[in-house]
Amino acid sequence: MKSTEPISIREVKREARHLYHGHFKTAIKINIAPIIFTILNVITLLMMMYAIIMSFRGLSQMPSSTAVTNDNDSALQQVFSIVESVLSDAIQLIFIWTASWTLIEWYENPKELPTFKDALQIFNRGNFLHTLLLTIVQSMLIFLWTLLFIVPGIVKLFSYSQTYFAYKIDIENGTRQGQLTDYIKVSRRVMAGRKWELFLLELSFIGWHIIGILTGGLAYIYIVPYLNATRVSYSRHLFTLAMSESVAV
Repeated sequence: MKSTEPISIREVKREARHLYHGHFKTAIKINIAPIIFTILNVITLLMMMYAIIMSFRGLSQMPSSTAVTNDNDSALQQVFSIVESVLSDAIQLIFIWTASWTLIEWYENPKELPTFKDALQIFNRGNFLHTLLLTIVQSMLIFLWTLLFIVPGIVKLFSYSQTYFAYKIDIENGTRQGQLTDYIKVSRRVMAGRKWELFLLELSFIGWHIIGILTGGLAYIYIVPYLNATRVSYSRHLFTLAMSESVAV
């Protein structure tokens, strides 16, 4: 299931723009949840940066005799913090996935415009609990890899990036893998030798992310739909190549 034919970054971006051409209001509508989450994340990041800067300024002005070490954080509080972080990531992943599934269907039927209800298909097609468990498992695995160091976590983030697409294929076919982790295994197989390629695709949006941060997150109203459609276009090419080579073998 491993494909070696390169996927053009320019081509998948072109496909994303073509899909949205003349229908950007629809693009915003089906991506509204990921847009909101991204803007909130940017605001949180900016507030954290401001707090860090102010804390450093405060420390520089504080007499050394007043410095006190705070050891009140208990192990239980840290566990709760980890659980909260994993669940938060999983919930955000759910909304990203349901928007991406809608984009998959839009690519398959470009003349049929999706509705806001389509963008919430994860809640009305009987897959929510199973999907929630899958996103929790994926978020937990990425978190555990990140504990080793930042780089392994990033590598696994790319390695697991196609889980949503593998799961969507089963939903459309009315089938299901034996275990939740089987979808992650499928993602790992199709991404073997592809992680650098996907990294370059994500890196090509660095300028857009800078604009998004500088505008306090507002520019993500445009960036998130464009980015998500590009990712889905990449996934479509990836699985088409992987399946064709699998059949050829």
